[in-house]
Amino acid sequence: MALRRFRITALRCIAEAELALDARRNYIYGPNGAGKTSILEGIFLLGRGRSFRTRHVRRLVRHGASGLAVYGEVDDGKRVHRIGVAFTSGRLEKKVDGQEGASGVALAEILPVHTIEPGSHDLIQGGPSERRRFLDWGVFHVEHDYLDAWRRYRRILGQRNAALKASNAATSEIGAWSAALLQAGEEIDGRRKAYVAQLADAFAERGQLLLDSPLRLDYHQGWRGDRTFAEALAESEGRDRAAGTTEIGPHRADLAIEIHGRKVQDEASRGQQKLTAVALVLAQADVLSEARAGGVLLVDDPAAELDAGALERLLAVLETVEAQLILTGLSPQQLAPRAASAVFHVERGHVRGL
Repeated sequence: MALRRFRITALRCIAEAELALDARRNYIYGPNGAGKTSILEGIFLLGRGRSFRTRHVRRLVRHGASGLAVYGEVDDGKRVHRIGVAFTSGRLEKKVDGQEGASGVALAEILPVHTIEPGSHDLIQGGPSERRRFLDWGVFHVEHDYLDAWRRYRRILGQRNAALKASNAATSEIGAWSAALLQAGEEIDGRRKAYVAQLADAFAERGQLLLDSPLRLDYHQGWRGDRTFAEALAESEGRDRAAGTTEIGPHRADLAIEIHGRKVQDEASRGQQKLTAVALVLAQADVLSEARAGGVLLVDDPAAELDAGALERLLAVLETVEAQLILTGLSPQQLAPRAASAVFHVERGHVRGL
């Protein structure tokens, strides 16, 4: 799978740009503020229907423009898909192979996108919701019907919470929603556990190469490990009634990450935490490549916050990733391009191939 052609219109500082990308390696150079990250942001928008830097798409629109658009041609080895995302008149519109009204899911199925950027650090220092989002995105790309199961669980969870909040809700009503929640939750939990079993092995391997230290990944299911979901939910019902919300379940799950047997948040330096986050992202790309194709890996300024040795290890590991790489850097002297790769230079929002 490769993004062969990519076009930007009116995104941040870039008025117009078109890039013919290499299926394997691509390098984008330029000074800070030139627009390098904006290109990566546009590719992410094309694959996810949102930015990795802001939740507000309107903030991506170039100053003075009425909207923005990104367009790409994706070769999956069998055919070329044409996908696009536009933001006009306050609306985000998506198109896949000429069909308007496409969903973000349809974009993600065609163009899986991973990112390694300063915000990736939130996988380590952020709250559990960051790691759950990362986890669920990974499961979805291995099993596309997982999204339907997750939506079903969330819908039932909302109904149970509404019943818990209602002062006149009958015990039988709460019980009915509890039974439905158990069925949906056990499906979510089972799929996540199967995925994390694959992810943990890849994560340990990538972590050893990047940090020369043993990393461990565990899945915390969202209730006590010595209880089944049914037992935990029954024990929690009194607390749930008092709180008016469901306090245990897959929606409370988390990924626990350890280095040398201790929480990485407590033990590792900031540079080590960044490499730990990188190992997670690369492990996810590894699992995806085994299931179908590794997708596109966007790497924004890998030299930031890493010493020379750590950067050298990272670049060596990136060479082994089965994904289309698109990297940014200040200059070829700082981040040397590999042979047989596409190289671009960005200056004040203008992009040219080298």
